[in-house]
Amino acid sequence: MPRLRPILLALLAPLAAAAQGVAPKLAAPAEAAAPSPEVQALVRREVEKAKAELRDEVRAEIQGQQSAKEFLESGTEASEKPKLDFLQLRGYFRVRGDLFDDLALKRSQDPAGYTLFPPPLGSPDKSTQTSANTRLRLEPVMNVSEQVRVLAQLDLLDGIVLGSSSAGSAAYESIGQTVPEPGKNGLDRGSIRVKRAWGEVQTPVGLLSFGRMPDQFGLGISSNAGGGLDDDLGDNVDRFQLAVPIRQTFLGPLVVVPYYDINSSGIISQNLGGVGQPFSLDKADERTTVGFKLARIDTDDELKRKLDAGQVVWNAAARYGYHSQSWAFSNLTGTPGVASYNPPKVDQVRIGLAYHSVDLWGRLQGKRWRVEAEAGMRIGSQQDARLQASDPPLGPVQILQFGGVLRGDLQPAAKLTLGLESGFASGDRAPGFGDQPDRGVPVAGSIDGLQAYGTLTGGQYTYSDTSIKNFRFNPAYRVDLILWRELIGGLTDAWYVKPNFRYDFLEGLSLRFAIVYSQAVYGSSTPSTDHRPLGIEADTGLHYASDDGFHVWLDWGVLQPLDGLGYGPNRVPGDPALVRAHAIRTGLAIKF
Repeated sequence: MPRLRPILLALLAPLAAAAQGVAPKLAAPAEAAAPSPEVQALVRREVEKAKAELRDEVRAEIQGQQSAKEFLESGTEASEKPKLDFLQLRGYFRVRGDLFDDLALKRSQDPAGYTLFPPPLGSPDKSTQTSANTRLRLEPVMNVSEQVRVLAQLDLLDGIVLGSSSAGSAAYESIGQTVPEPGKNGLDRGSIRVKRAWGEVQTPVGLLSFGRMPDQFGLGISSNAGGGLDDDLGDNVDRFQLAVPIRQTFLGPLVVVPYYDINSSGIISQNLGGVGQPFSLDKADERTTVGFKLARIDTDDELKRKLDAGQVVWNAAARYGYHSQSWAFSNLTGTPGVASYNPPKVDQVRIGLAYHSVDLWGRLQGKRWRVEAEAGMRIGSQQDARLQASDPPLGPVQILQFGGVLRGDLQPAAKLTLGLESGFASGDRAPGFGDQPDRGVPVAGSIDGLQAYGTLTGGQYTYSDTSIKNFRFNPAYRVDLILWRELIGGLTDAWYVKPNFRYDFLEGLSLRFAIVYSQAVYGSSTPSTDHRPLGIEADTGLHYASDDGFHVWLDWGVLQPLDGLGYGPNRVPGDPALVRAHAIRTGLAIKF
């Protein structure tokens, strides 16, 4: 009705005026009451004017709806969208509890002095550890307009162990909790951690994004944003990117995303005690990435519509990156706190790092089945791998790493889903798994600097082994509950097979079960030094999610260690036999 009002007024106003002008003639019934040509022309002009105004109004509304649809990247119809609010707040609050029993497997220390898992303090007979922690995650979206917005991620009391910031230790006083601060009570973090902040602008060309943002690709074996309720980790990247949609190609609609990352700024002015705006002192020690992504991905709503129509749907993405860094500077000295610094003295190593990364992801899906895969490769070199110029030269180090994961699931019944997953990460014959390359102690008196075989993890290159071949899965990618999540820290130098199933008792309530068999690529990388089988793990869990955002879960894992985690020929009298490890994880969360 509001849109018809201008037309009605345009029609009635001239007719009313014409009626007043011919009122005396109406008294004579024999005369016709037809309006004059001038009145008819006036009516036509007013009607055309009202139509033009209506067309402009409808066009403006349609354009605004299309902009909102593209900006919000939603599959819903524009007419169903809520009114744009300046501030939208998403996130969750969770409390988790853990019970770990014998996660160190009662295995003695490796040659570097480390155990598989930090053991309980006090009596060596203790084997059970319990703990609980919290997190309040806020993910605000500030909609400046339908084309411009700012996003962020803030974690409050992130991973703070309950009871870890006690106010005192008096034996006869009630002890409460203080605000967590780094360095107090052994804490490494404060109460507020700002992890991401970035902007998005919908331009005529595409979506421009800039700032510190999440980094996710495919299933997440290489880049994983860690957005799950039970996740601890997640990748952030300082990036500038432009997502350009291409509507018509022989593959269908595609999105091309060129991007530029600043992975490491090197030494900055704050290291010299500078104030005000910090800045990078030298471009030579910065590590950067230049790359692009190409993707054909349906939204959740589009995927549902196609599957409900009985279609087989495919989606895929590819990513390429060139990573480089020329120099490494360390041992910075200078005069801090002054306006004009003395020339800083640095230890300079021309590392000449340059490597290429390629990641591929694909998914083929029907209404009751799905097959999904991701693969990644890193190839390149580093001219000099020394940490300081005073170290003996290592020469060039070659980088060749590859890995992937394949998984599928079948839904033979409405409530039952059967799945099978397998993953592989290339290995290196050097001692240790290589998930923590900075850890490990070289063999005493060794000219080669080789760390001892039997170490759990460490660097993968030495003076005689100038290659790094172990591909590392992102630690945020979950394979199991114990072996890769807790003991090693992420799949590398190994492969696994994981049959699993899920049964949905009721809406929101599901039972999950999986068996994971893991084996190393090279026995020399394992703690045993000569056996490859690592373990068989059974993981089960009961999960519930309500319609109003309440989540609760209970997971239980049991790891049976195999010979690869044992001692091999390095076993000495007195080394205890390995035992099974158990982990129970619980959680309560409210998602909003």
